[in-house]
Amino acid sequence: MAAGVPGRTTAAHRNNRTVLKLLTREHNLPCALCGNGIDCDLPHTDPWSFAYDHIKSIKTYPEFADDPANGQPSHKRCNENKGASDARPGLGDPSEFW
Repeated sequence: MAAGVPGRTTAAHRNNRTVLKLLTREHNLPCALCGNGIDCDLPHTDPWSFAYDHIKSIKTYPEFADDPANGQPSHKRCNENKGASDARPGLGDPSEFW
């Protein structure tokens, strides 16, 4: 039996995805790409459902494909919009709240 495509179909990836989805549900983790909440009970076909996002693209960094530290929660739509690229850097946290 084939081992699967690293980062997508391996047993390690399925386990990483399951664990991250449970953590997202239990701790109300937001989408790492847009910052909005994720409804983990939506069907996987819904654009706002949970998706496992690879922080570092597995196309560019195949060695991180099944590394659980390379995963973050996202919406299906946000993950698809990101594609195979790395996330764009944000502005970071403000130094002072006004």
